[in-house]
Amino acid sequence: MRNAASASFSLGSLGLLRLFGVPWSWSLAAGFGVFLGTGGWKYLYIVVRTAKRDLNGLYVLLRVKIALWHHLRRNSNIPSIFAQTVKQHPNKPALIYDATGETWTFTQLDLLSNAVAQWALAQGWGPGDVVALFMESRPLQVALWLGLAKVGVEAALINFNLRRDALLHCVGVSVSRGIVFGAELAGAMLEVSSSLSPSMVRFCTGELSVDCLASLSAQNLTISWPRPLHCPPSFLHPTQELQCCW
Repeated sequence: MRNAASASFSLGSLGLLRLFGVPWSWSLAAGFGVFLGTGGWKYLYIVVRTAKRDLNGLYVLLRVKIALWHHLRRNSNIPSIFAQTVKQHPNKPALIYDATGETWTFTQLDLLSNAVAQWALAQGWGPGDVVALFMESRPLQVALWLGLAKVGVEAALINFNLRRDALLHCVGVSVSRGIVFGAELAGAMLEVSSSLSPSMVRFCTGELSVDCLASLSAQNLTISWPRPLHCPPSFLHPTQELQCCW
């Protein structure tokens, strides 16, 4: 019966710590940790079996905390941290897309994000501007976010499950100057297209017919940006905050 109710709460917490006179080596280490947290020997067994996992988790957490502390002291931003990572691991996988098995190395991601940054500059966007990203999760979304960040443009990530009023609300509160949407969400865009601001430029990733693009007043992004460049944009701005609307 669970080690006799953990040895009757470790013998009444060893006679209520010897009726408050305590010692006896701290009343046998406080009733052996009130018989190991009242879980008895099973608790000790679990602690021993999971110790390696827990210590590894603590080690990773400390490494992350220390790295964050160093980045904050150096006033690092996401693009500068990413640039360092590209130098250290140019050919290591940065993204693996389970749905297709597609793998992007850090160099490939860097090249495409540079092209995105140049494309954003060509649209006249810069620090303080917001661009909404409305697409299902995939590597291109990361490249878009990173490229926009390289020139100080804030990405508003719009939940791809939103429709009609909820979608309009999130796009509206983001105060976006433009929106990039996936072809798979063209139907959702059609439902709200007439209610979006006419000044909001729209770009589509993926394949859509010319007629569908025209009805959405959108351009096909795959033919709107230049070929990936081997150099970063001519200037980098501190990363703006990332908006998420769910």
